[in-house]
Amino acid sequence: MATAITGLNTVRPFTTLIPLVWVGAGLLAAASLAAGVRAFQRAGRMDPAIEALLPLLGASQPSRSLVEPVKWTRGWVGSPERIKIRWASHVDDTDPRFVEQILAGLGRRLGEEYRIRKHNSRRCWLVAEIAPSADAVSREHQRAVEVVKKVVDPGANVSVTSAEDGSVSKIEVKHDVGPKLAHAARRSSIEKVISSMLAGRWRARWDLEGDKVVFEVRPDMPDLVLHEVKPAAPLTHAAYKGFKIPIGVDEDGGIQHWHPAVSPHCLVIGGTGSGKTSFQHTVLTHLAHAHWRVWVLDGKRIEFAGFRDWHNVELVGARVEHQVRMLHAAHELMEQRYSQLENGTARLEDFDPLALIIDEYATFKARVQRWYKTVKPKGAPAQAPVLDLLSDLARLARSAKIHMLLGLQRPDVEFLGGEMRDNFGARVSFGRLSPQGANMMWDSFVVGVAIPRNKRGRGVTLNNESTPVEIQAFYTPDPAKLDSTDTADWQHLDTLRPAEPDYSRMMVKDPDPIISDDGEGEDLEPDYYQWATAEIVPWDPAAAAARLDAPRPSTVTPLARAAVRFVPDPVDEDSDDDAVGDQGDGYGSAIDGPAAELEVGDLLQTDETLGLWGVIEGVENDVVDDEQLAIEYRDLETGEEGLLTMSDTQVITYRRPDAE
Repeated sequence: MATAITGLNTVRPFTTLIPLVWVGAGLLAAASLAAGVRAFQRAGRMDPAIEALLPLLGASQPSRSLVEPVKWTRGWVGSPERIKIRWASHVDDTDPRFVEQILAGLGRRLGEEYRIRKHNSRRCWLVAEIAPSADAVSREHQRAVEVVKKVVDPGANVSVTSAEDGSVSKIEVKHDVGPKLAHAARRSSIEKVISSMLAGRWRARWDLEGDKVVFEVRPDMPDLVLHEVKPAAPLTHAAYKGFKIPIGVDEDGGIQHWHPAVSPHCLVIGGTGSGKTSFQHTVLTHLAHAHWRVWVLDGKRIEFAGFRDWHNVELVGARVEHQVRMLHAAHELMEQRYSQLENGTARLEDFDPLALIIDEYATFKARVQRWYKTVKPKGAPAQAPVLDLLSDLARLARSAKIHMLLGLQRPDVEFLGGEMRDNFGARVSFGRLSPQGANMMWDSFVVGVAIPRNKRGRGVTLNNESTPVEIQAFYTPDPAKLDSTDTADWQHLDTLRPAEPDYSRMMVKDPDPIISDDGEGEDLEPDYYQWATAEIVPWDPAAAAARLDAPRPSTVTPLARAAVRFVPDPVDEDSDDDAVGDQGDGYGSAIDGPAAELEVGDLLQTDETLGLWGVIEGVENDVVDDEQLAIEYRDLETGEEGLLTMSDTQVITYRRPDAE
């Protein structure tokens, strides 16, 4: 019995092992299946990369053995951490582009950044591995360095600075290709390439003597900057010599100024809605706050209506008769001061400065020419004498402490040619200019022609180095256009208004009618010279209201002069002249021709499908490929800079500036 029991105990362990064998076999099969699934999935992960690289390897037959992963990262499938790549012996692997294309293909298809671990040219193989982890910022820095070295100097010493958000904000370069960069066009072309290949809009500061250049991201400009003033000091002669009028803020946040003691007169141009009038309001309020004496010739009659009772705005001329008298009075004051300086009864420091703001001079001139025909006495010159006074004022008024701000719709050769150009040393343009206007204003067919649309107050002025710079002009609300709900604007105007007036409000007293000497005693309207010498008296609200209500004469006088006191406003034909469209925009008809014919100032069609155009700012050989042209342009709609690279024989559509 004992022996039987012992025998049974000996057999039992073998019977219990049978299920374990089956379990082990099942686990082995599962592991084999899992390995097969993972291998299949890894092959599927590698196949896109293999397909991308095969054309580079020169193999006659595609094979996975040419691109073979030898190590994977952890995880079920993972990523190929190390890859061995083979190629045919006839492939030139010494070309740097070969390795760059290999790494780019791996990165694009596998989603990882790779670098070369080993490279054996003799045996035609290399090993690529996943590069050490690098964040987006470091990759952006690396790209910035690579781009700069390609377009400036491969051996340059490049230093990259980051902004607060980690993005590249500044690139400092020390190079050894000074003679190559001596040409302004080549420097401009490099700036365009940098702006095109790196994120953001870039500009360059070149140190040609030190063989250095700094590339910086252009800051965004504000759309609105309020005009603010500091407490005004007494207006001494020393304060007058250092007095500056703020114009606007440039892209660096710097404030650009008009310095009357240095540039005695300022010319401002801009079409309807460009911000020109608001700029003139800024000048007016700044002058009045600084204790200047201000006269205003309101060419449109209503643009300065809200400032007629402003402290230190002594005289506002809205009617053509009063405007004529104002200019004669300014000329008389200049002559009087010259006489005092000549005979020694006064010194320049004894005079108070006078600012003469002339808005819409072209409109005023047209109105005067029509009005003069109705008041011209016998023997008077064919042209109204007042039109000759502006040249005298521009030439001589500076030495009498009289300064002008002249506003126009568009550049006019009368003010931008010869002596007048030099006398209006301070200049500001608002909105878009025609190519001819830009050339007259800034000696360039492209400066100011691509100011972004719908950017009221955006314009161009001269900085301290007499270089045109883009600015956002200071904004001053117009009291005549505000209502009771504009609380913030009213409060802002209160900060600009002088506490007490230094000069009382004045008005032109209408001369009395002439009594005819033909025996009939008929009243005749005053002639030109009566208006030109009319009295300027303290403001009288009752008299001002009475003359507004006075009836207009309608009879023809014996002197054959139409007795008309008020002249209808002329149609302002220039109000939209500086708007750029398909017609009447300063460019000729579209031309199809080779890119080699393009010139600076031409209008180039940059996208035929979208109908986009750009003003050409430069045409040079491309700095990367000398066989291509690099065409620099500024988009006509947005004002953004752009760069096109094309063959000089490529046919493009462009328009030439009209010849005047």
